Amino acid sequence: MQPLYGRMPRSTDRPAVCDALYVAWKLEGDAEAADSVHRLLTGGEDRNLYRLRSWMVAKGEARALLVPAAPLEDIANALFTPVASQLSTRWIAGRRKCSAVTHEIENAPVRLGLASRPEQWPLSSAFQR
Repeated sequence: MQPLYGRMPRSTDRPAVCDALYVAWKLEGDAEAADSVHRLLTGGEDRNLYRLRSWMVAKGEARALLVPAAPLEDIANALFTPVASQLSTRWIAGRRKCSAVTHEIENAPVRLGLASRPEQWPLSSAFQR
């Protein structure tokens, strides 16, 4: 298991505000890795480890903002697998910061030139069919 960087509070110690865990991965660059990370993220949510606030997979990287529903140790055990190399993990405290990170994650495909609007990128929480 890769370590969580910095001092991360246990999710059970946090007040009921929008605090979240930001995680970014470097992918191997193929569609299979992107699908694996997407399944990994949705699988953790299905197991009630966290709620996915926002996520995206594009250009060899994945980013997610997770609102914990289980101890962070359980979340780390579920997320850090050999599928992708972890780039960054940090705790985001407060609604304003969570909203800013959500906007950053969902607009990444636009900044990367992959879509003209976040809603157009299919591997994102912003995608609308």
